[in-house]
Amino acid sequence: MVLVVGLWSLLILTGTVLFGRWFCGFVCPLGTLIDLGAPLLEHKHKKEPGPVWNKGKYLLLLFLVGAAALGLSFGQLLDPLTIVDRTLALVIYPAASYLLALVTPILAAGFTEGLITLAALALILGLGWWQTRFWCRNLCPLGGLLAAAVKFSVFKFAVRGQCDHCGLCSRVCPTAAIDPKILTIDTAECIVCLRCWSECPKDQIGYGVHRSGPALDIKRRHALAALAVGAVIAPLVRFGSSRSANGRLIRPPGAWPEMEFTNTCLRCGLCMKVCPTNGLQPSISEAGLAGLWTPRLVGRIGGCEKNCNACGQTCPTGAIRRLSMEEKSFVKMGTAVIDRSRCIAWEQDKICLICDEACPYNAIESRIDRMSASDLLRPFVDENLCVGCGICETRCPIEGSAAIQMYSIGEERRRTGSYITVDKIRRRAQRGTAEDLPSGFITE
Repeated sequence: MVLVVGLWSLLILTGTVLFGRWFCGFVCPLGTLIDLGAPLLEHKHKKEPGPVWNKGKYLLLLFLVGAAALGLSFGQLLDPLTIVDRTLALVIYPAASYLLALVTPILAAGFTEGLITLAALALILGLGWWQTRFWCRNLCPLGGLLAAAVKFSVFKFAVRGQCDHCGLCSRVCPTAAIDPKILTIDTAECIVCLRCWSECPKDQIGYGVHRSGPALDIKRRHALAALAVGAVIAPLVRFGSSRSANGRLIRPPGAWPEMEFTNTCLRCGLCMKVCPTNGLQPSISEAGLAGLWTPRLVGRIGGCEKNCNACGQTCPTGAIRRLSMEEKSFVKMGTAVIDRSRCIAWEQDKICLICDEACPYNAIESRIDRMSASDLLRPFVDENLCVGCGICETRCPIEGSAAIQMYSIGEERRRTGSYITVDKIRRRAQRGTAEDLPSGFITE
């Protein structure tokens, strides 16, 4: 999968070096949404770009490079493809599913996260009121990378000598790449949208082989400052991120170790989209800024089904490993903890065996508590068998927070190697839950 992504990236960069920023003009889905919304944001007093803003994308790109050098990737939060994909997966798809299913009440679970995701896209589109394609011209780090590559592009647009200075090309250009006074086209800003070429009444816009464009006009101190800020912000964000979220941050089964996971996860939302129980939800503050929009399992909404490995099969970067169904069932995401002050059986001395009956791993046992005078059966969690799937938390009948909740106690996060061990097989066999696995699949 990583090789495929690398080949696509190489193809886009090669095409940019040859033909200019064709990706921004013809392929980028966020650019398409911005163009579709542009007519709604047109007004008479739209400002022209300033000399500093249109360099913002380069400085933001350098900021990301500086942060990446110190081990923290912010690129997934600002990548235009991921922004659109995340919004479709977390907002549009759920809304369409509810409508198709004729579900009238909006589920409270996940509503806030979806609203924040939609607000982020709305902000990007709304910037078009102030300046056409504001995001593409000033902030998009991918646009900054492609604009830097255009410096070496072979084919470019240029104004021919018979231009009569009507200014039409400059007015229709969505990125203000054309200076009608000196008859030049800034190839770094040009997104090859063909509007000037199609609108010119004198046919004086040509496309062909031209000399390399001018060097990027970025002051050295600004570039160094952007790199330095990224390098300083990275450790601060790492230090300030609440990794544990009070121990309630449960990652999908097969997720890489936290630092590698947050740097590799695209925040595309595909794993959350395919989760059949809707238990995977985007992190907003639970994992700090470093983990914004990364998936977490919310057991109260939906548990991780034993016979489902869709999240790992869907993950485009491998941040969630592609585990077989058998091995996925052995991944320990956390451990269930019973709050006896809320549990019906413990606090109210009433019969309730729902969590015991719901557990697919036989990790909850109902037995008599010898320390009390009552002979009522009460639930106990075997932490050696519990994998933190959250199904018991989903089924708990208590209103509000469940009386049994998942914590990241004992979680296993491996980038390589098997999760199946002889010890786990032995413990499950003792409780009558051993899996039928190929003999060659069992490892120490």
